[in-house]
Amino acid sequence: ASGDVSRKRWHMPKPKVAVYWCSACGGCDEAIVDLEERVLAVRELVDFVFWPCAMDFKRSDVEALADGEIAVSLINGAVRTSEQEEMCHLLRRKSAMVVAFGSCACF
Repeated sequence: ASGDVSRKRWHMPKPKVAVYWCSACGGCDEAIVDLEERVLAVRELVDFVFWPCAMDFKRSDVEALADGEIAVSLINGAVRTSEQEEMCHLLRRKSAMVVAFGSCACF
């Protein structure tokens, strides 16, 4: 179709996205999973490079990325442990943008 600006047509790489769950109820990750088959359409648009709640990712996967390589990291929950704090600092360094995702992270 004319006017098609899809990534495939322009050979643009998919933006890299990370999702990290700190101390929270899990509702934010569940909200994404509740997209059901529509999450597959999201996967067509973005490349999840870290989402340990839903896929098999490790800290080393994030460490292997260049600083700023992740387009956006969604961090939900409250930071309560030193491990969570370290992971948030690592994601901040590796991400162009970090978003506090959900009320636990925001408040």
